[in-house]
Amino acid sequence: MNNYYELRISINPEIEEIVSDICFSNFDCEGVVLAEEAYKDLEMTSTTRGTLRVFLTDLNNNPIEVLKTERELLKERGFSDEELGSWEISLDEKENQDWSKKWKEKWTVTHVTDKIAVVPSWIDYVPRDGEITITLDPGCAFGTGTHQTTQLCMKAIEKHLKAGDTMADIGTGSGILAVCAMKFGAKSAYGCDNDETVIDVCKENAQINGLKTYPTLEGGSKSPISGWGENNNLSNEFEKNQNETNFQAYPTLEGGSKSLISGWGENSRQDAIHKYPKSHINYAKEMRNNPTDAEAIMWKYLRNSNLCGIKFRRQQPIDKYIVDFMSASEKLIIELDGGGHNSGINQIYDSKRDEYLSKLGYTVIRIWNTEIYKNIDGVLDYILKVINDPTRKSKIFTLPQGEGSIETQFRQSKNSTASQGDGSSSIYFELNTADKITKKYDFVCANILHNVLAEIMGDLKNIMKDSGKLVLSGILDEKKQVVLDAIEKFGLKIIETNYQDQWISFVVEK
Repeated sequence: MNNYYELRISINPEIEEIVSDICFSNFDCEGVVLAEEAYKDLEMTSTTRGTLRVFLTDLNNNPIEVLKTERELLKERGFSDEELGSWEISLDEKENQDWSKKWKEKWTVTHVTDKIAVVPSWIDYVPRDGEITITLDPGCAFGTGTHQTTQLCMKAIEKHLKAGDTMADIGTGSGILAVCAMKFGAKSAYGCDNDETVIDVCKENAQINGLKTYPTLEGGSKSPISGWGENNNLSNEFEKNQNETNFQAYPTLEGGSKSLISGWGENSRQDAIHKYPKSHINYAKEMRNNPTDAEAIMWKYLRNSNLCGIKFRRQQPIDKYIVDFMSASEKLIIELDGGGHNSGINQIYDSKRDEYLSKLGYTVIRIWNTEIYKNIDGVLDYILKVINDPTRKSKIFTLPQGEGSIETQFRQSKNSTASQGDGSSSIYFELNTADKITKKYDFVCANILHNVLAEIMGDLKNIMKDSGKLVLSGILDEKKQVVLDAIEKFGLKIIETNYQDQWISFVVEK
């Protein structure tokens, strides 16, 4: 086994989750543990100083310099040297032992209240009478049920959430609060975060708790809820996709531009064929390495079985053709079309191709690139509708083209799904921000830093129903005035204040 690297950071243990989150976001990090501290139900009994041990599998950048920069950013956001700790840092290469098991030895069952127990996924636990258990594998996400701020939210859910409520968890982390709400009878739960790496963790945690998740849909902006980092506009996101895939432009069909917004004038694969006089398989490999913009976006949602656990392959040879995306288990093909496919000769070619593939038993879905750019949520919903259609075998489906052509049916489908059943099948996780959410909820949780809560208070109010409740947590007692001022500014009323150690939470209503 390869050796690993141990990064040791002297911190105030109260910001353990913040520093751990920084490490998971910036490094190839496989685990963290706060060393030389006494634990009780996974909570530290000492709160003055500690050493965060961070286990790295590789050094892809200079962690010491990164941490110095991050500490300065935290100070700019209002943290004092005392609140942060010294951040003395050391880095050592270690002989690889089974340190992941040693990390897990620190974890045990956390009893949040008499009715709520958080159980690590690797522990067998028999719940007490009347006790709700939340099974959790935090992975790279945070919200393990052990921190005071998370527990304050769970206590508020137990007390204030009513059976049948719709719930939103802003800055969802591990998804624990959304799962907790479902366990207490919420009709549906929605969780969003600004960190795309945690969404799969949320889905996995929901699934191990017996909850069915909606696919990971990036419906909103990637601009962070917390304000950590710059807002990413559409062009930046496309540029990122291109960099990740070593994008090189092929000649475009009919002189079209490679416009990232309109989607018109897509790269012509037929022109590209003449540039790659190689075998069928090698050409497919070339196309995988050089996707169009629309393909790069679509692949983000299909890869790693992100879409309801369905495995897809991209640029897959099937007999004499190469298809954009294919699921062998579903016998399903997805083809993405640019404006050039509107021409007569290409329509004839596509028709013959689709007919041939359908005779092989495949369902073929054709999607216009403009829909990928304008309404990816609706596209994914449409694909799921086709997958769940029992009569679809060997048929050809074409998504209507044009702005707004599928917006209505998507909204109807999503609203219908969210109102189904007894709450066991309606949990959603996606990369999104509070300012992009249009639906209103009965119960909203926001477990975020005090200054961020103040910044997005208006957005949080906007997603509350008139009779709804909002739980605000993540607030150090000495920083509460920042949040109190925002509560007053937006005309919210505090109905309950709760403390746990030096942390505070407010339950408010309109």
